[in-house]
Amino acid sequence: MEYLPTIRQLQYLSALAEQGSFSKAALYCNVTQSTLSAGIKELESLLNQQLVNRSRKQVTLTAFGKSIMDEAKTILAHAGNITARARALGKPLSGPLRMGIIPTIAPYLLPDILPGLQKQFPDLELQLTEDQSARITDQLRRDSLDLILLAFPYDTPGMVQTTLFEEPFYIACPKNTWHGKTPASMKDLENQDMLLLEEGHCLRDHALAACRFRAKAGRETFNATSLPTLIQFVQHGYGMTLLPEMAIKGGAPKNVEIIPFGTPQPTRKIGVAWRKNHPQEKDFEMLAGAIRQAV
Repeated sequence: MEYLPTIRQLQYLSALAEQGSFSKAALYCNVTQSTLSAGIKELESLLNQQLVNRSRKQVTLTAFGKSIMDEAKTILAHAGNITARARALGKPLSGPLRMGIIPTIAPYLLPDILPGLQKQFPDLELQLTEDQSARITDQLRRDSLDLILLAFPYDTPGMVQTTLFEEPFYIACPKNTWHGKTPASMKDLENQDMLLLEEGHCLRDHALAACRFRAKAGRETFNATSLPTLIQFVQHGYGMTLLPEMAIKGGAPKNVEIIPFGTPQPTRKIGVAWRKNHPQEKDFEMLAGAIRQAV
């Protein structure tokens, strides 16, 4: 009988290719570094080919190692589908589920939905990854995640999108500095010093698109790395920004005035996405329904 690579060996190789180091790949696979290294060596012995270029500074795949990665990932995806189908036939939403979520949603939405999900689906092992939209979408595409929770509109080709709810934006400005109308209109934002998140955050793009914002000519714009940092900029009087409703649900931050928009309100949509024809699609729809009900 011909000996074939094991799923575990291919998982180790895939993790090593993505992480670029044995220590990070071992952490990702939840095994010791020696276990992962031994698994890679066993695979090299089985194939009689070197798969990894080992050096102190960097670990890379050999030309042969790179050439088999597409097939290895296909095998892993098919194996994952078998497990997912078996799980779908059993108890709904049980076992591990890897979900990505963006930073402008995670700290505000998770406290509202996690207790209910744990109570409703006690056998669900929700594994959360917080990162920007582009990166969690890429991880979903590579089968490193099962499901992602993000803000729309956002392009996710080859994936199913389901909207959970829509939330309005509000103007946030330092106390006693608002001189426009209340409720505000889009024109009130023209030629204002607007604070935004740095490039890469979809909230930046949604805020710009929703309000058709145009920066004041000749003035620099502050770019924050996170939503809490953005709020601190406002608190210290550097300018105004746009905040989604979930960020101010507990009330206005200290020294910040919240101004609502009149009709039409600028909004963003919150939703989930998964790969088309995923065997756990019914589970994902059930999870989406539970989140929608919780919020």
